[in-house]
Amino acid sequence: MPCPFCMIAGSIPPATEPKVLTTPLGSAYPVLSTATVIAFLDIAPVTPGHILLCPRRHSVKATDMTVAEAAALGVWLPILTRALLKVLGTTTEEAGWNIIQANGSEAGQTVPHSHFHIIPRLGGPRGATDISDAERKNLALGEGPRIKLDHEEGTQLCIAIQFALRQEIRKLQTGKELGGSDEELFVNLHGHGLKL
Repeated sequence: MPCPFCMIAGSIPPATEPKVLTTPLGSAYPVLSTATVIAFLDIAPVTPGHILLCPRRHSVKATDMTVAEAAALGVWLPILTRALLKVLGTTTEEAGWNIIQANGSEAGQTVPHSHFHIIPRLGGPRGATDISDAERKNLALGEGPRIKLDHEEGTQLCIAIQFALRQEIRKLQTGKELGGSDEELFVNLHGHGLKL
């Protein structure tokens, strides 16, 4: 069986505004597409805005990633999270979210292509003692009831996240944390660049 994430990565070229992909097999809603990584909405989200971020190249587990892929994923995780939360009308100070990555079926990995889940949790502030053990397991593992993503909702959310992501990138370019053009971004590291 072909890897669904490789099919998505192979069908959506690197672009500053990647287009929604619609095929007989289903749709993909990309929010980020670089030469190294791709991020798209989960088609069966745990919560609205649930994003998957993965290396473009096939790697089953995190240990199969190159150092450059791992570094790029690490850079994009907080940037994507800030853009997503902005679209959902909240901030990193107000919201909760999970970033989850599983390696192997024993750990809960269901697609054999290494990826991170960014799952917003916008249920309001609660104390740790207010959460049941079953709910804590669902939160920690990214489990819970899932509903198929509606095409119109997915398209609108995809476009909104892309816009917020471009704003985040501009802010980081202005602050000199990111350099280069939209097509060739890099992280400024002590006078050297880490290409994304």
